[in-house]
Amino acid sequence: QPLNAVFMRIIGFSISSLILILINQRYGQVLHMKRKYKGKYIQREIRIYHGDYLDVNIFPVFKKPGKRKKKTNPSSEIQKKLNQTYRENKVTYLINNNFSKKDLEMGLGFDDEHLPETYKDVQKVTRNYIRRIKHYISKNDLPELKYLYVIERGATNGRWHIHMILSGGIDRDLLESMWGQGYAHTYRLEFDDNGLKGLAKYKVKEPTTDVEVIDEKIHRWAASKNLKKPTIPKDRDGFISKDTVRDIRKGDICEREIERLYPGYTITDISPYLNTINAGEYLTISLRKTKNSRV
Repeated sequence: QPLNAVFMRIIGFSISSLILILINQRYGQVLHMKRKYKGKYIQREIRIYHGDYLDVNIFPVFKKPGKRKKKTNPSSEIQKKLNQTYRENKVTYLINNNFSKKDLEMGLGFDDEHLPETYKDVQKVTRNYIRRIKHYISKNDLPELKYLYVIERGATNGRWHIHMILSGGIDRDLLESMWGQGYAHTYRLEFDDNGLKGLAKYKVKEPTTDVEVIDEKIHRWAASKNLKKPTIPKDRDGFISKDTVRDIRKGDICEREIERLYPGYTITDISPYLNTINAGEYLTISLRKTKNSRV
C-alpha cells in the first residue's frame, strides 16, 4: 500500500481522538456521559515493517448509527500536531529501512565566505555536493549512494546548516574535505530500541522561531529516490479484539503474551489509550527484531 495512504488513514482516526480529548479537557465528565458512543465497531490493525523494527497501530473502525453526519475538519492546532507526527514517522521508517550502523550522519555548515542567503541557495549547494559524491562513487565503482537530508536555519544566529544521513563506503575525511563550504563533521549511526526515531524526530522538528520558518510549500527534507519504502501488509480487522486491547491497557496481559502475536520481535514500547467519549480502545506497539531471529 502507498505509505502516504496508510498514514492518512491512521491520522484520520487520530483526528477524532484528539478532538475528543480537547472536548474532554474543556467540558469534563458530564459531557462524556451525554456523548458516549453507542454504535458497533471492530478493531483494525496496521503493521509497518521498517528495517529491524515493527510498528503496530490498533484502533476502532466505527459503524455509525443512524444517518451519516457531515464530515468535520480538525482545528489548525490539531492538524499541525498530526502533520508533525506524520513527518517524524515517515522519516523514521525511511531511515530504519535503508540505513545501518555502517552508514554515516553528517553535520554541514557554512563559514562567512560561503554563507548562503536563501533556502534555495542552500538547496543548490547541497545538491551540488551530492553530485560530487555520486561522481566519486561512479568513478571508483562503489555502491550506489543513498541519502536523506534536512535543511535548517539556526534559531539563535540565523545561519543555515544541513543534517545528512548517507550510505557508507567513502572515507569520512574525504567526505568532509569534499564539502568545501565550512565545517563538516561525520559520525557513525547509532541505533537504539526504536531505531533512529529520536534522530528523525530531531531532524524534522517543528520550527520554534520565525527565523527558522520556511515556506510551507517547500519540503525541509529530501531523500534519494532509491530508498526502499517500509513493508505494510494488508490490514487485519478483528485480529485483536476490543476486550484484548482493554486487558492490555489494564495490565492484565503481559508483554510476553503480546509478543507471541508477532514472532521474532520484542516489544520496546506499548501505549494504550481509552477514548472516554466513544469508548474506543487504541493501542500502539513498537517492536524490534529479537537477536538471532530469522524473521
